[in-house]
Amino acid sequence: MSDRSDQFAIATQLRSRFYEIGARFLLTELKTGLALLDVADTSQNGAFNDRRRALAREAYEVVADRLARIVVAAPIAERDEIRRLHQQLGDRLAAETRGA
Repeated sequence: MSDRSDQFAIATQLRSRFYEIGARFLLTELKTGLALLDVADTSQNGAFNDRRRALAREAYEVVADRLARIVVAAPIAERDEIRRLHQQLGDRLAAETRGA
């Protein structure tokens, strides 16, 4: 292999790894946001629950901001899970806003 094709192969691997890590980040944000809402729904501590809900909303917004850039090249299974969890988190946040 030539140096040029080696560099291209390395760049392709790095790009793939970048999107894989990005997808994992988004999944972690979404799962954390949902967990924060679960805790807020079962806890009696109002001030902490407000903070938990704010952090869950922040996780939702972070994912919304990065969704188009990272999900496009993410593996299909991860892409579908990210979209599903993002919708689920958004629905729960909207329901809490309506119920407040």
